[in-house]
Amino acid sequence: MTSAHADRIICAGLSCLDLQLLGCTRSGSAESIERYDEAVYCAGGSASMASAALSLLFRADEKNGSKTDGTKAGTEVHVLTKVGEDLDGERMVGFYERVGSDSSLVLRDPSSRTSMAVLPVFADGGRGCFVNLACNDSFSPQELLGRLDVLPPGGARAFLFGYPHLLPLMRGEELKSMLQEVKQRLGKECLIGVDLNGVSRDGHTDDLLLPALGEVDVLHLNEEEAEIICGTDAEGNGDITALHNAGCAVVLLSLGSKGCRISVTSDGSRLGRCPAQVKSWSVGANVRAPAFAIDGEVNANGAGDALFAGFCLGASWPSEDLGGCSLTASEAGLLAAMVARQRCDAQTRDGGGDMEGSMRLMERVKGGNLPKAIGA
Repeated sequence: MTSAHADRIICAGLSCLDLQLLGCTRSGSAESIERYDEAVYCAGGSASMASAALSLLFRADEKNGSKTDGTKAGTEVHVLTKVGEDLDGERMVGFYERVGSDSSLVLRDPSSRTSMAVLPVFADGGRGCFVNLACNDSFSPQELLGRLDVLPPGGARAFLFGYPHLLPLMRGEELKSMLQEVKQRLGKECLIGVDLNGVSRDGHTDDLLLPALGEVDVLHLNEEEAEIICGTDAEGNGDITALHNAGCAVVLLSLGSKGCRISVTSDGSRLGRCPAQVKSWSVGANVRAPAFAIDGEVNANGAGDALFAGFCLGASWPSEDLGGCSLTASEAGLLAAMVARQRCDAQTRDGGGDMEGSMRLMERVKGGNLPKAIGA
């Protein structure tokens, strides 16, 4: 893609080695012996899942002969996270490289253990999570910013970060300062996206997130997290107005099988400071995109990360690569939903089957050639 900055996306923040137990039963009793079909390791956490979703899209672009520019690799996807200097850390780096992500920004810490999560993926949908955060507990803004020094000159198209609630040294004022420094280093046209996870009623306070929202172009969270952070509106839904009031430009709200909601700030000056497509979106817009149906086996692990990554991909898409046209907030939501669908489809989630690349998905969004929506 042609742009004033380097065509690279940086996926930063929490990571862990996921042990997925696929096809789990759940009887409803805490002490029942449950069964699973298969145990699979993969790179998990926000940095890992977002980078995998994007890297596989761009690899499909190359495979399908639709490279986005004249370079060998097209869009670069960099992982910026912290792992231990141990066997699990080596596994993580191996996973990054196999999907086509650049692992040169990964911090290997000999004094920490790589984080690990055990994820029962239920046969009837959904998943559970048991995690030891390990090296994520000591991952600091200074360490993250230090890894950006390794990055070649040219800035970046987007910086995607998650999950601040599970990173004790990257919250509140520290998160705000870090994002300001990231923006300064990567350029004013770099989209800043933040993805939430691990938000709990007994662990959340306003000072964990709200001070940093003025630096966030796109914030992703789900309905339960919105209710915890913001309370409810007159209709009993999470009232995300407080997020805009704190300075966040765009809120991407996951609604599960009902799709997603995109809310744009009513502050025109804040919107005007956003890069790429976002600055052209309608002030105060509130739109929805459906979730698309999957015919075969479903693996929902990483669905929210893929939705977030796909949305930020669209939001940061250079207009010159759309023939000078813009991408609306609604279209960015549709692109995100299609990226999430491929990530949740067991046939395409790891780049197999008939996986479509970013250019093909964009063509389908612009042409209205969409999959069947759930419930349609």
